[in-house]
Amino acid sequence: MTTMAKHPSAEQLLDLFNWASPGMLVTDAEGVVVLANKAATELLKEHAATGAELPGALGINDHAALLTAGRPVENIDATFAHPRFPAGYANVGFGEVDGATYGFWALRPVTSHPTPSPRAAEGDTTAAAWIAEVDRPDEAYRPVGEDAVPLIKGYYDNCPVAIHLIEEDGTVAHANWKDIAIVGATEQPDTYVGHHIRHIYADQEVVEDFLGRWGEDAPIIDFRADFLNKGERVPVVIFSTARVEGDTLKNTRCFVFSDSHPDRERDKVKALDLAF
Repeated sequence: MTTMAKHPSAEQLLDLFNWASPGMLVTDAEGVVVLANKAATELLKEHAATGAELPGALGINDHAALLTAGRPVENIDATFAHPRFPAGYANVGFGEVDGATYGFWALRPVTSHPTPSPRAAEGDTTAAAWIAEVDRPDEAYRPVGEDAVPLIKGYYDNCPVAIHLIEEDGTVAHANWKDIAIVGATEQPDTYVGHHIRHIYADQEVVEDFLGRWGEDAPIIDFRADFLNKGERVPVVIFSTARVEGDTLKNTRCFVFSDSHPDRERDKVKALDLAF
């Protein structure tokens, strides 16, 4: 993939990778894990350990064909080791870093309903339960450090999941190639990057609600919404958390997946659905 915009800072990339709500992994050309974030270790347990073979653990049997084709692939059915979240989807893209080929993976679990949700949380398979797993302290997880930045840049440039970082005032500070493409700005990225995030949401009530949540570090997990691509609605699934220091939003960690079920009803924020 070609980088469409400058990378976030090394500090932002490390925060993005370590504490994102989807599973993020980097494998070598054979599918062996090189890097995994906290969410991936929760989803996959020992299968996310350095040196583990990833595709087979996900139930993906055509890794060699995917590698040979070289094209990004989205919404591959995947199985996970987590007992509460045993199924979901994998996105993978391939690219080179320092002359070596790597696979860049994004994993999203399936939940019973999103957060925020117009319904009260139910059971252990909700989005709220998932983010609680991601945020749960775990001394066994060792956050990746500065030496991982080149591979995280490779992830940003090659993984087929839209990534953007929003600043406190709602401006899109950084967006990767997939994020720029999903809103139809590939030919002119500066019509999107550097502008307010509200312009890409089809439903303004949703984004206005989100803007308040980001400032409060309130997660948005497995939420179905519509983006706008040159006036056309694009069904997406959003996994977004925020990096907040004190009372200040430093940046979001927004991951946006092309919806595997685009015909499903779009989700509503609580403020919009007073019937529940």
